[in-house]
Amino acid sequence: MTMTRGGLRSLAMLAGVAMTAMLATNPAAAEDTIKLGFTAAITGPFNEFGEGIRRGAEIAVEQWNANGGVDGKKVELAEVLDDQLVPDRAVQNMRRILDNEEIVALIAPSGSGPTLAVVDMVEADGRPMCNTQAQTPKITYPNGPEGGPRPNVFSVSIDNTVEAEKLAQALGSQFKNIGLLHESTGYGVTGAELVANAIKAANPDVQVTTQSYNQRAQDMTAQLTHVQRAGADVILVIGLGADLAVIRKNMARLNINLPFYASAGGITPPYMEGAGDLVKGTRAASTKALGLDPLPPETKKFLDLYKAKHGVDRWWGSDPDKAQIPIATTVGTAYDCVNLLLTAIKNAKSTEPEAIIKAMEEIKDFPGASIQKISFSPEKHRALGVDDLAVYEIDKQGDTIKLNMVQE
Repeated sequence: MTMTRGGLRSLAMLAGVAMTAMLATNPAAAEDTIKLGFTAAITGPFNEFGEGIRRGAEIAVEQWNANGGVDGKKVELAEVLDDQLVPDRAVQNMRRILDNEEIVALIAPSGSGPTLAVVDMVEADGRPMCNTQAQTPKITYPNGPEGGPRPNVFSVSIDNTVEAEKLAQALGSQFKNIGLLHESTGYGVTGAELVANAIKAANPDVQVTTQSYNQRAQDMTAQLTHVQRAGADVILVIGLGADLAVIRKNMARLNINLPFYASAGGITPPYMEGAGDLVKGTRAASTKALGLDPLPPETKKFLDLYKAKHGVDRWWGSDPDKAQIPIATTVGTAYDCVNLLLTAIKNAKSTEPEAIIKAMEEIKDFPGASIQKISFSPEKHRALGVDDLAVYEIDKQGDTIKLNMVQE
């Protein structure tokens, strides 16, 4: 059979349409590049979170590219947008990211507020997202653990549920009257409710007096006076570091000399910088991996990479010989998220969302920087458990802050 010139032209056009459709379906094939994207608080008063996420993601991407990428494909952070921890900005940024069809996987925003604002969009879109930091359980399990996880959302963050259990272990057997302060965000409200319930479950005789405050409030006198009048013998705060510094200073001004416990925000740079010498004696729950001696191999590798790239800086901490714990919950978790997503893409040999998600659910005992062993399954999209946390006490010697593990 002889093909006419017009027929050949039509065949070529059909082939071109087919190729275009194929590239649209698998956009990474168009440029032979694996593209990731995220929005986070890169600047503003909470930039220790977003900038930390960017640093961790960059280190992981650089390592993959230095080792040949993903089956020869270069990895790129194609969209890194700044939302300053403002939910509305996070929504605008995520719309832009999701409009970019070349992006095959996402990192969640820093903070529960922005992440809650975008997570329904992400679930509807279907591309996989890894949560580095946001703690509200509804991000991963919108209907509770019994309702199953969102299909495409995985988490390595310190979930409120897990943190509450660890704090309850630390406080429930020591104190009879707990003054509980929390920020009025989704993270703070959920965290306070969970920790109060966990404390009561461990010891029904404990009294818990709860007060809320707004993020970035400059005076917490009313809240502290209320819990003091209720007879509190310890103060526990669920909130971010800058607000914890205000609370700790207010306690000193009011001469409230009670033990001071906090969520993971109690050992972040804004608290340790803002509260000065008052940080000494503060106890907080955070990830265990950086507190172990010797360090787990992947944690040490990550820290060596960070120090080689950035040196001893704000995220590293004031002790040149030992990185502070929070570097794991900002920089380290982003490093882990990128490594998990790219490992899933490599194992799946595909950038299709369904294939990546299936490969993520098959990850078992993956060595992380922030968590020693990371495992997922179709029912389990949250990596961190209570045994992955420890309670630390801050000690300050001159300008050097040390974090001592007091409870595994």
